Amino acid sequence: MRLGKTSSSLACLVFASSLAVMFVTEVQAAEFKYNSSVSVKVGKSVVLKGARGKTCDDGAPSWAEVASNLPKTTTGTYSDGGVGTTRSQRCGKSVPARGIKFTATTAGRERLQVYGDSVSITAF
Repeated sequence: MRLGKTSSSLACLVFASSLAVMFVTEVQAAEFKYNSSVSVKVGKSVVLKGARGKTCDDGAPSWAEVASNLPKTTTGTYSDGGVGTTRSQRCGKSVPARGIKFTATTAGRERLQVYGDSVSITAF
């Protein structure tokens, strides 16, 4: 009987540990950092930054809203990087944000203004 309780307790501990690892991984992956300069191989993607709402209390903007405010690019395409958080200097805290993913399609260099920040892109 004691062996059954030990096995059950061990199974619960393993399950709880797995949940904790999954949670930490998701939270870490969703924190968008601003990259002022990126080098990316053609066919590969990188998240440039997170775009926050108009006020510090807004949720993350929709991809349609973000996409409509992005500059034209000659070296790649943009896509939805998902919802996460970004550290906002204006708000003084982490706020909900939409990730801006860039995928290189053509080798070259360009400098873009992405949501008020300068981003230098080298696609190779």
